[in-house]
Amino acid sequence: MKINLLCAVTLTFLFTASWANKSYANNKQFDNNISAYVLSESYSNILPIKQLINDEWKQAPATDSSIGFTQNETGLKAYWGNISFNIAHRIDYFVFTNPDTAQALYLERTDQLLTTQDSYQLALKLHHQRSNGFRLGYQWQFGSFSTEINLGYWDVSASRESQITGEIFGDSQNNITGTAEISESYNDKNFLKHTNNNQWETDGYGITLDLAINWQVTDNFNIDVDIKDLYTQFSMKSLGFSQGKVDTDGTFINSLGGKSYLPLYRGIFGAKDFDFTLPEQVNLVAHYQAESFTTEGFSLGYLARYKRQGDVNFYYAGVELGFESSALRFMLDMEHLYPEIQYSNSWCAVTLAIDDIEINKAMQFSLGLSGQYSF
Repeated sequence: MKINLLCAVTLTFLFTASWANKSYANNKQFDNNISAYVLSESYSNILPIKQLINDEWKQAPATDSSIGFTQNETGLKAYWGNISFNIAHRIDYFVFTNPDTAQALYLERTDQLLTTQDSYQLALKLHHQRSNGFRLGYQWQFGSFSTEINLGYWDVSASRESQITGEIFGDSQNNITGTAEISESYNDKNFLKHTNNNQWETDGYGITLDLAINWQVTDNFNIDVDIKDLYTQFSMKSLGFSQGKVDTDGTFINSLGGKSYLPLYRGIFGAKDFDFTLPEQVNLVAHYQAESFTTEGFSLGYLARYKRQGDVNFYYAGVELGFESSALRFMLDMEHLYPEIQYSNSWCAVTLAIDDIEINKAMQFSLGLSGQYSF
């Protein structure tokens, strides 16, 4: 079982571009412009991201292993006054597990005996989707309050949801025994390597709704809220489907008193409609401009940020240096203690965040870049 947790170099635009423009030029938010971007944010409390990418379990997983995710998007977005249009490609990948499962995977990958405990309770869920689509948006201005709504339509080219539960045991001869329940919906990869012989469909569609709000509470204080995937609904028709039980005890005594053998896996293969949703991504930033140093040409502000992604909460505090046509932010994740740097001006935005300077040990990593042209 190979877990690809980070699919590419990570870049981000939607958040950095929104605060960048509002930082120093609120009146430009309705200008005509076009931007190109690539974005991704990844997090793991299981194993360092690079090791998960390469399926190289070189170190023991965290004792509180539970989740890993990567969400990636590339695209173009254009504004004509209040109307926006966005074409994009996105990949979303989530891993939900528990410490027993992570420990068992680590021992198996490193050819060690599964004897560190009496048994291992398995609980693993993988969810993946890849799609191309577009968003149509509209923005309103009400004095010091502005908002934007984007409705998206997605053509899904790949989807998978796999779940395993059960209990396994190891012995001193490196034998693994136990039982496990498997349930999977897929159009490509799956644990049982079930192939498509024209029995199921390979794509589907999805609807998403995003919301962005900016409120200039006072001359010195403003709040930004960006909620991506506030509403999602994806539908796959006749997707590949497997459900069954893996049991290493493949013997039973038949009615004649003889020993008979059962297959390792007993279950069903087929096709089934599959619907799924994605967790919302929430970014809330409060910015207070404390001082303006006119002669030096910059201002000083303080930041508080809340982010929720992949069902994980993140909390930040930081400062912003605002210049005539650019802004520089330094923020710190208060729980995981890793820094994030953001720079923006009228034509580009950059973000860099990592929790360990040695990339092989990084559990969180973000790198963002976007370019914008106004006309």
